[in-house]
Amino acid sequence: MQDLHRLSSGGESGHWIARSEFDSPEVDNEVLIPFNDAVHLRVGDFAEVRITEAREHELMVEVVVNAQGGRL
Repeated sequence: MQDLHRLSSGGESGHWIARSEFDSPEVDNEVLIPFNDAVHLRVGDFAEVRITEAREHELMVEVVVNAQGGRL
């Protein structure tokens, strides 16, 4: 599994939508982080994530380190 550093850009439909600092919104694939009581993200927060599933236009991930630096 690969760990990645991702930027939160909002939430909808049970997921936070995120991207890397190098990706463009509306152009590159979306990174979807499921809402979770242990994960507290705000727009603009970065989080370390692990890919759990790759789909055609999106990556499903889980948070490994939240924006406050705490390991999950």
